[in-house]
Amino acid sequence: MIDRFLRYSLENGRKICAVLMQDGRMGKRNLLVTEIDADGQGFSARLPGRKRPVHIARADVLTCAYARGDQGELERL
Repeated sequence: MIDRFLRYSLENGRKICAVLMQDGRMGKRNLLVTEIDADGQGFSARLPGRKRPVHIARADVLTCAYARGDQGELERL
């Protein structure tokens, strides 16, 4: 399920909410995935307040969900 949300963010340019375990602390962050590693072991994402994407290990992601206000529906014209 986590991989599905990461691909959703990457392919549609939408932010997702992720619960991450980093440095022994659990935290909820909104992020926009910009690249997924070829081996699937990590990804690059843009976090609020940062200009450059940061690399996050896939193992650090505990769960993902749609960001606030996003129901996962894509507008089709």
